[in-house]
Amino acid sequence: MIGNDGGTSDHNDTVDIVFQSVQKTITNKDDEGKIITSQVMDDLALWCKTLTVSSNKFAQLIFEAMEYVRSGMSAKNNMCSERAAIWEQETIEIFESIKKACDAKSSESIRDHDNSQSTMIDKINRNSVEKIFTMKENSKKSLWSSIMGKEKDKYTDED
Repeated sequence: MIGNDGGTSDHNDTVDIVFQSVQKTITNKDDEGKIITSQVMDDLALWCKTLTVSSNKFAQLIFEAMEYVRSGMSAKNNMCSERAAIWEQETIEIFESIKKACDAKSSESIRDHDNSQSTMIDKINRNSVEKIFTMKENSKKSLWSSIMGKEKDKYTDED
């Protein structure tokens, strides 16, 4: 469980994989003019990887939103500086609204009698989530015989 002594090795491996997958290489020049390459974390890639939105159109939404922001960032090449600065700020603020809407959608937990879609918090805490079940078909039997009988074996975890 994550809350205890720093997490399990599976958890640490998963976190390492996620952090390695969102690294990007940037190049800078130092004071002497030498080109230095370094690895930094791409915050937007990390945000995208941690969302749980089950839609086949989600990647297209992110692509279009990023293209929209890119058009705002390049506005200084196509219009006067005062208007370009306003347009750039507007596109960034609209993208922040889109990010908040995606975060809200990602935090929805959908469950019905057949399916469930967990949130990120559910996935992190899945080891500590209590399992609740009902035994409707055994309502005619006594509670003791239901617990001690076949239903007990049917509902036990096989970890």
